[in-house]
Amino acid sequence: MPLTPADVHNVAFSKPPIGKRGYNEDEVDQFLDLVEDTLAELEDEKEELRSQLESGASAAPAAEATGAAAAASATDPEELERATAAAQSAEEGRTRAEARVKDLELQLKNAQTAARAAEERATKAERAAADAQKASAQGEQAAPTQHVAAAAAAPAGDGTASAETHMQAARVLSLAQEMADRLTGDAKQEAQSMLSEARSEAEKTLDSANSTSQSQLADAKQRSGKQLAEAKQTSEKLLADARQQSDTLVGDARQKADTLLADATAQSEAQVRAAQEKATSLEQDAERKHTEIMATIKKQQTTLEGRIDELRTYEREYRTRLKTFLESQLEELNSRSTAAPSANNINFGNKK
Repeated sequence: MPLTPADVHNVAFSKPPIGKRGYNEDEVDQFLDLVEDTLAELEDEKEELRSQLESGASAAPAAEATGAAAAASATDPEELERATAAAQSAEEGRTRAEARVKDLELQLKNAQTAARAAEERATKAERAAADAQKASAQGEQAAPTQHVAAAAAAPAGDGTASAETHMQAARVLSLAQEMADRLTGDAKQEAQSMLSEARSEAEKTLDSANSTSQSQLADAKQRSGKQLAEAKQTSEKLLADARQQSDTLVGDARQKADTLLADATAQSEAQVRAAQEKATSLEQDAERKHTEIMATIKKQQTTLEGRIDELRTYEREYRTRLKTFLESQLEELNSRSTAAPSANNINFGNKK
Protein backbone atom coordinates (compact mmCIF):
# COMPACT_ATOMS: atom_id res chain seq x y z
CA MET A 1 0.00 0.00 0.00
CA PRO A 2 1.61 3.33 -1.03
CA LEU A 3 2.08 6.06 1.55
CA THR A 4 0.17 9.32 1.06
CA PRO A 5 0.64 12.73 2.71
CA ALA A 6 -2.70 12.19 4.48
CA ASP A 7 -1.37 8.96 6.00
CA VAL A 8 1.70 10.79 7.27
CA HIS A 9 -0.47 13.58 8.66
CA ASN A 10 -3.04 11.31 10.34
CA VAL A 11 -0.74 8.62 11.70
CA ALA A 12 -1.27 7.81 15.41
CA PHE A 13 0.82 5.45 17.53
CA SER A 14 -0.40 3.62 20.57
CA LYS A 15 0.89 4.67 23.97
CA PRO A 16 3.38 2.34 25.68
CA PRO A 17 2.70 0.87 29.11
CA ILE A 18 3.26 3.04 32.17
CA GLY A 19 6.90 3.32 33.00
CA LYS A 20 8.13 3.16 29.36
CA ARG A 21 9.19 6.19 27.38
CA GLY A 22 7.85 7.39 24.00
CA TYR A 23 5.57 5.49 21.61
CA ASN A 24 5.35 1.87 20.61
CA GLU A 25 8.69 1.12 18.97
CA ASP A 26 7.28 -1.54 16.62
CA GLU A 27 4.64 0.82 15.20
CA VAL A 28 7.19 3.61 14.77
CA ASP A 29 9.58 1.22 12.99
CA GLN A 30 6.81 -0.02 10.68
CA PHE A 31 5.83 3.55 9.82
CA LEU A 32 9.44 4.51 9.09
CA ASP A 33 9.79 1.39 6.90
CA LEU A 34 6.69 2.46 4.97
CA VAL A 35 8.16 5.95 4.52
CA GLU A 36 11.42 4.40 3.30
CA ASP A 37 9.59 2.15 0.79
CA THR A 38 7.59 5.10 -0.54
CA LEU A 39 10.75 7.19 -0.99
CA ALA A 40 12.39 4.24 -2.79
CA GLU A 41 9.39 3.99 -5.14
CA LEU A 42 9.64 7.70 -5.90
CA GLU A 43 13.36 7.32 -6.68
CA ASP A 44 12.57 4.38 -8.98
CA GLU A 45 9.92 6.44 -10.78
CA LYS A 46 12.43 9.27 -11.25
CA GLU A 47 15.01 6.85 -12.67
CA GLU A 48 12.40 5.35 -15.00
CA LEU A 49 11.37 8.79 -16.27
CA ARG A 50 15.04 9.72 -16.76
CA SER A 51 15.66 6.50 -18.73
CA GLN A 52 12.56 7.14 -20.87
CA LEU A 53 13.84 10.64 -21.60
CA GLU A 54 17.27 9.31 -22.60
CA SER A 55 15.75 6.56 -24.75
CA GLY A 56 13.48 9.12 -26.46
CA ALA A 57 16.49 11.34 -27.19
CA SER A 58 18.48 8.40 -28.60
CA ALA A 59 15.52 7.25 -30.71
CA ALA A 60 15.47 10.48 -32.74
CA PRO A 61 18.57 9.71 -34.94
CA ALA A 62 17.36 6.14 -35.39
CA ALA A 63 14.00 7.43 -36.58
CA GLU A 64 15.77 9.61 -39.15
CA ALA A 65 17.84 6.66 -40.45
CA THR A 66 15.00 4.16 -40.92
CA GLY A 67 14.07 5.46 -44.41
CA ALA A 68 10.81 5.90 -46.20
CA ALA A 69 9.13 2.90 -44.54
CA ALA A 70 9.57 4.30 -41.02
CA ALA A 71 8.63 7.74 -42.34
CA ALA A 72 5.36 6.41 -43.68
CA SER A 73 4.58 4.78 -40.33
CA ALA A 74 5.06 8.09 -38.45
CA THR A 75 2.89 10.21 -40.79
CA ASP A 76 -0.85 10.58 -40.82
CA PRO A 77 -3.08 8.10 -42.74
CA GLU A 78 -3.66 10.49 -45.69
CA GLU A 79 0.06 10.93 -46.36
CA LEU A 80 0.58 7.19 -45.96
CA GLU A 81 -2.21 6.54 -48.45
CA ARG A 82 -0.72 9.03 -50.93
CA ALA A 83 2.70 7.45 -50.57
CA THR A 84 1.24 3.99 -51.09
CA ALA A 85 -0.73 5.18 -54.13
CA ALA A 86 2.39 6.82 -55.61
CA ALA A 87 4.43 3.67 -55.04
CA GLN A 88 1.70 1.52 -56.59
CA SER A 89 1.42 3.92 -59.54
CA ALA A 90 5.18 3.78 -60.07
CA GLU A 91 5.12 0.00 -59.85
CA GLU A 92 2.20 -0.18 -62.31
CA GLY A 93 4.01 2.19 -64.69
CA ARG A 94 7.14 0.08 -64.49
CA THR A 95 5.07 -3.06 -65.11
CA ARG A 96 3.35 -1.44 -68.10
CA ALA A 97 6.70 -0.28 -69.46
CA GLU A 98 8.14 -3.77 -69.12
CA ALA A 99 5.05 -5.25 -70.79
CA ARG A 100 5.32 -2.70 -73.60
CA VAL A 101 9.00 -3.49 -74.08
CA LYS A 102 8.16 -7.19 -74.27
CA ASP A 103 5.41 -6.38 -76.80
CA LEU A 104 7.83 -4.37 -78.90
CA GLU A 105 10.40 -7.14 -78.71
CA LEU A 106 7.71 -9.56 -79.89
CA GLN A 107 6.79 -7.22 -82.77
CA LEU A 108 10.44 -6.94 -83.70
CA LYS A 109 10.77 -10.70 -83.61
CA ASN A 110 7.66 -11.03 -85.82
CA ALA A 111 9.10 -8.47 -88.23
CA GLN A 112 12.36 -10.38 -88.38
CA THR A 113 10.38 -13.57 -89.00
CA ALA A 114 8.45 -11.81 -91.80
CA ALA A 115 11.73 -10.59 -93.30
CA ARG A 116 13.13 -14.09 -93.22
CA ALA A 117 9.92 -15.38 -94.85
CA ALA A 118 10.23 -12.71 -97.56
CA GLU A 119 13.84 -13.70 -98.13
CA GLU A 120 12.74 -17.32 -98.37
CA ARG A 121 10.08 -16.33 -100.92
CA ALA A 122 12.70 -14.40 -102.89
CA THR A 123 15.01 -17.41 -102.75
CA LYS A 124 12.17 -19.60 -103.97
CA ALA A 125 11.51 -17.10 -106.78
CA GLU A 126 15.18 -17.16 -107.76
CA ARG A 127 15.11 -20.95 -107.63
CA ALA A 128 11.96 -20.93 -109.79
CA ALA A 129 13.64 -18.58 -112.27
CA ALA A 130 16.67 -20.84 -112.36
CA ASP A 131 14.41 -23.85 -112.91
CA ALA A 132 12.58 -21.98 -115.68
CA GLN A 133 15.88 -21.03 -117.31
CA LYS A 134 17.06 -24.61 -117.02
CA ALA A 135 13.79 -25.83 -118.52
CA SER A 136 14.13 -23.29 -121.35
CA ALA A 137 17.65 -24.47 -122.08
CA GLN A 138 16.46 -28.04 -122.10
CA GLY A 139 13.65 -26.98 -124.49
CA GLU A 140 16.15 -25.31 -126.79
CA GLN A 141 18.24 -28.44 -126.85
CA ALA A 142 15.20 -30.65 -127.43
CA ALA A 143 13.73 -28.54 -130.31
CA PRO A 144 16.61 -29.05 -132.82
CA THR A 145 16.66 -32.71 -131.96
CA GLN A 146 12.95 -32.97 -132.71
CA HIS A 147 13.33 -31.02 -135.95
CA VAL A 148 16.32 -33.11 -136.95
CA ALA A 149 14.36 -36.26 -136.18
CA ALA A 150 11.43 -34.96 -138.22
CA ALA A 151 13.73 -34.03 -141.07
CA ALA A 152 15.36 -37.42 -140.88
CA ALA A 153 11.97 -39.11 -140.83
CA ALA A 154 10.74 -37.18 -143.85
CA PRO A 155 13.45 -38.39 -146.25
CA ALA A 156 12.90 -41.85 -144.94
CA GLY A 157 9.33 -41.56 -146.03
CA ASP A 158 9.84 -39.64 -149.22
CA GLY A 159 13.40 -40.69 -149.93
CA THR A 160 14.51 -37.09 -150.76
CA ALA A 161 15.40 -33.90 -148.71
CA SER A 162 14.03 -30.54 -149.80
CA ALA A 163 15.13 -26.93 -149.05
CA GLU A 164 11.68 -26.09 -147.73
CA THR A 165 12.05 -28.64 -144.97
CA HIS A 166 15.37 -27.15 -143.89
CA MET A 167 13.92 -23.61 -143.91
CA GLN A 168 10.97 -24.75 -141.81
CA ALA A 169 13.29 -26.38 -139.32
CA ALA A 170 15.37 -23.20 -139.08
CA ARG A 171 12.27 -21.07 -138.46
CA VAL A 172 11.02 -23.47 -135.78
CA LEU A 173 14.45 -23.40 -134.11
CA SER A 174 14.50 -19.59 -134.24
CA LEU A 175 11.00 -19.36 -132.76
CA ALA A 176 11.90 -21.81 -129.99
CA GLN A 177 15.07 -19.87 -129.19
CA GLU A 178 13.15 -16.59 -129.13
CA MET A 179 10.45 -18.08 -126.89
CA ALA A 180 13.02 -19.55 -124.56
CA ASP A 181 14.85 -16.20 -124.31
CA ARG A 182 11.59 -14.40 -123.65
CA LEU A 183 10.51 -16.89 -120.97
CA THR A 184 13.93 -16.75 -119.37
CA GLY A 185 13.88 -12.94 -119.34
CA ASP A 186 10.35 -12.83 -117.97
CA ALA A 187 11.24 -15.34 -115.24
CA LYS A 188 14.39 -13.43 -114.29
CA GLN A 189 12.50 -10.13 -114.29
CA GLU A 190 9.69 -11.58 -112.20
CA ALA A 191 12.18 -13.15 -109.80
CA GLN A 192 14.09 -9.88 -109.45
CA SER A 193 10.83 -7.98 -108.94
CA MET A 194 9.63 -10.46 -106.30
CA LEU A 195 13.01 -10.42 -104.60
CA SER A 196 13.16 -6.60 -104.60
CA GLU A 197 9.57 -6.37 -103.37
CA ALA A 198 10.19 -8.92 -100.62
CA ARG A 199 13.39 -7.20 -99.54
CA SER A 200 11.69 -3.79 -99.63
CA GLU A 201 8.74 -5.11 -97.63
CA ALA A 202 11.03 -6.80 -95.13
CA GLU A 203 13.16 -3.68 -94.72
CA LYS A 204 10.04 -1.51 -94.45
CA THR A 205 8.51 -3.82 -91.85
CA LEU A 206 11.78 -4.02 -89.95
CA ASP A 207 12.27 -0.22 -90.04
CA SER A 208 8.67 0.34 -88.95
CA ALA A 209 9.03 -2.16 -86.12
CA ASN A 210 12.33 -0.62 -85.03
CA SER A 211 10.88 2.89 -85.19
CA THR A 212 7.76 1.88 -83.28
CA SER A 213 9.82 -0.03 -80.75
CA GLN A 214 12.24 2.86 -80.20
CA SER A 215 9.38 5.38 -79.93
CA GLN A 216 7.35 3.29 -77.51
CA LEU A 217 10.45 2.36 -75.53
CA ALA A 218 11.44 6.03 -75.24
CA ASP A 219 7.88 6.91 -74.25
CA ALA A 220 7.84 4.13 -71.67
CA LYS A 221 11.22 5.23 -70.29
CA GLN A 222 10.03 8.84 -70.11
CA ARG A 223 6.82 7.91 -68.30
CA SER A 224 8.69 5.54 -66.01
CA GLY A 225 11.27 8.22 -65.22
CA LYS A 226 8.52 10.75 -64.56
CA GLN A 227 6.67 8.37 -62.26
CA LEU A 228 9.89 7.45 -60.48
CA ALA A 229 10.71 11.14 -60.03
CA GLU A 230 7.21 11.80 -58.66
CA ALA A 231 7.49 8.80 -56.34
CA LYS A 232 10.93 9.94 -55.18
CA GLN A 233 9.67 13.48 -54.60
CA THR A 234 6.67 12.15 -52.65
CA SER A 235 8.92 9.85 -50.64
CA GLU A 236 11.32 12.70 -49.82
CA LYS A 237 8.39 14.91 -48.80
CA LEU A 238 6.97 12.16 -46.59
CA LEU A 239 10.41 11.56 -45.09
CA ALA A 240 10.84 15.27 -44.35
CA ASP A 241 7.37 15.43 -42.79
CA ALA A 242 8.14 12.30 -40.76
CA ARG A 243 11.41 13.77 -39.52
CA GLN A 244 9.69 17.01 -38.56
CA GLN A 245 6.91 15.13 -36.79
CA SER A 246 9.48 12.89 -35.10
CA ASP A 247 11.40 15.94 -33.87
CA THR A 248 8.14 17.44 -32.59
CA LEU A 249 7.19 14.22 -30.81
CA VAL A 250 10.66 13.90 -29.29
CA GLY A 251 10.52 17.52 -28.10
CA ASP A 252 7.07 17.02 -26.61
CA ALA A 253 8.17 13.78 -24.95
CA ARG A 254 11.28 15.44 -23.53
CA GLN A 255 9.24 18.38 -22.22
CA LYS A 256 6.64 16.05 -20.72
CA ALA A 257 9.37 13.92 -19.15
CA ASP A 258 11.00 17.04 -17.66
CA THR A 259 7.64 18.15 -16.29
CA LEU A 260 6.89 14.73 -14.81
CA LEU A 261 10.38 14.53 -13.35
CA ALA A 262 10.04 17.99 -11.79
CA ASP A 263 6.60 17.12 -10.40
CA ALA A 264 7.86 13.82 -9.02
CA THR A 265 10.88 15.52 -7.45
CA ALA A 266 8.70 18.24 -5.91
CA GLN A 267 6.22 15.66 -4.63
CA SER A 268 9.03 13.55 -3.22
CA GLU A 269 10.62 16.52 -1.48
CA ALA A 270 7.23 17.63 -0.14
CA GLN A 271 6.53 14.17 1.24
CA VAL A 272 10.00 14.00 2.76
CA ARG A 273 9.51 17.40 4.41
CA ALA A 274 6.06 16.39 5.62
CA ALA A 275 7.45 13.15 7.02
CA GLN A 276 10.30 15.00 8.74
CA GLU A 277 7.91 17.58 10.16
CA LYS A 278 5.58 14.83 11.32
CA ALA A 279 8.47 12.93 12.90
CA THR A 280 9.68 16.10 14.63
CA SER A 281 6.17 16.85 15.86
CA LEU A 282 5.77 13.28 17.09
CA GLU A 283 9.11 13.45 18.86
CA GLN A 284 8.22 16.76 20.53
CA ASP A 285 4.82 15.42 21.51
CA ALA A 286 6.45 12.29 22.91
CA GLU A 287 8.94 14.38 24.90
CA ARG A 288 6.16 16.58 26.25
CA LYS A 289 4.02 13.62 27.22
CA HIS A 290 7.03 11.91 28.72
CA THR A 291 7.71 15.01 30.82
CA GLU A 292 4.07 15.14 31.93
CA ILE A 293 4.05 11.44 32.77
CA MET A 294 7.32 11.70 34.67
CA ALA A 295 5.95 14.70 36.61
CA THR A 296 2.82 12.72 37.45
CA ILE A 297 4.89 9.72 38.44
CA LYS A 298 7.12 11.97 40.57
CA LYS A 299 4.08 13.43 42.28
CA GLN A 300 2.64 9.98 42.85
CA GLN A 301 6.03 8.85 44.13
CA THR A 302 6.10 11.72 46.64
CA THR A 303 2.58 10.89 47.78
CA LEU A 304 3.43 7.22 48.08
CA GLU A 305 6.61 7.99 49.99
CA GLY A 306 4.55 10.13 52.44
CA ARG A 307 2.06 7.32 52.82
CA ILE A 308 4.92 4.87 53.36
CA ASP A 309 6.30 7.13 56.10
CA GLU A 310 2.86 7.24 57.72
CA LEU A 311 2.61 3.45 57.52
CA ARG A 312 6.05 3.08 59.04
CA THR A 313 5.10 5.44 61.88
CA TYR A 314 1.90 3.50 62.40
CA GLU A 315 3.92 0.29 62.35
CA ARG A 316 6.28 1.57 65.07
CA GLU A 317 3.38 2.78 67.17
CA TYR A 318 1.53 -0.46 66.63
CA ARG A 319 4.58 -2.50 67.52
CA THR A 320 5.10 -0.43 70.68
CA ARG A 321 1.45 -0.74 71.75
CA LEU A 322 1.45 -4.44 70.89
CA LYS A 323 4.62 -4.96 72.92
CA THR A 324 3.16 -3.04 75.84
CA PHE A 325 -0.04 -5.02 75.61
CA LEU A 326 1.77 -8.30 75.44
CA GLU A 327 3.95 -7.38 78.41
CA SER A 328 0.87 -6.43 80.43
CA GLN A 329 -0.79 -9.64 79.50
CA LEU A 330 2.31 -11.57 80.40
CA GLU A 331 2.39 -9.90 83.79
CA GLU A 332 -1.28 -10.69 84.24
CA LEU A 333 -0.62 -14.27 83.29
CA ASN A 334 2.13 -14.44 85.78
CA SER A 335 -0.18 -13.06 88.42
CA ARG A 336 -2.96 -15.36 87.46
CA SER A 337 -1.20 -18.57 86.87
CA THR A 338 -4.37 -20.60 87.23
CA ALA A 339 -6.86 -18.40 85.39
CA ALA A 340 -6.84 -18.10 81.61
CA PRO A 341 -6.85 -14.65 80.18
CA SER A 342 -10.11 -13.51 78.73
CA ALA A 343 -9.91 -12.94 74.99
CA ASN A 344 -12.57 -10.33 75.20
CA ASN A 345 -10.31 -8.12 77.27
CA ILE A 346 -7.63 -7.96 74.56
CA ASN A 347 -7.54 -4.55 72.90
CA PHE A 348 -5.13 -4.02 70.00
CA GLY A 349 -6.05 -0.43 69.60
CA ASN A 350 -7.74 1.38 66.71
CA LYS A 351 -6.01 1.46 63.32
CA LYS A 352 -5.72 4.87 61.85
